[in-house]
Amino acid sequence: MTNGLNELLANNSEISQYYSSLPQSVKSEVNSCGQDICSLDDLLRIIKQCTGSC
Repeated sequence: MTNGLNELLANNSEISQYYSSLPQSVKSEVNSCGQDICSLDDLLRIIKQCTGSC
C-alpha cells in the first residue's frame, strides 16, 4: 500500500470505511497498482482502471 493511501485512510474515516468495504481482490489491485493515492478522486480513478467500475 502506498504511503499516500495509508495517510489518506488514517486521516479520513469515510474514505477508510469505503476502502474497508471493498472486496479483497479490489484492494489487492489498488495496492499493487504502484500509483500514489492522495485523494478520493485518485482512489476512485484507480479502482475504475483496475476493475472497470467504482
